[in-house]
Amino acid sequence: MESSPGLKKPRHAWVAAGSVDGMLTVPENFPPAYITFLEAQDEGFAETVLMVMKQSLAEGKYGILVSSHALDRQAELSQEVPFGEVVEGTR
Repeated sequence: MESSPGLKKPRHAWVAAGSVDGMLTVPENFPPAYITFLEAQDEGFAETVLMVMKQSLAEGKYGILVSSHALDRQAELSQEVPFGEVVEGTR
């Protein structure tokens, strides 16, 4: 697989290093903690978290809080989490 400029090659096959249908793309300037977190998730949840991570990267202010509720997990930007970090917990 050939890498596109501006994209980092992750370790898992379902996260693409370029624009490939059915795979996630990870920008080169993603914080290492974001990539590590994505790689530890199942593909479905990783797709959800990736959108929030891209928002975090665009704003450059807040990190990601991943909360578990009775039946699901969700991710959101959080002022309590430093930019570039992912924290699992509850609000």
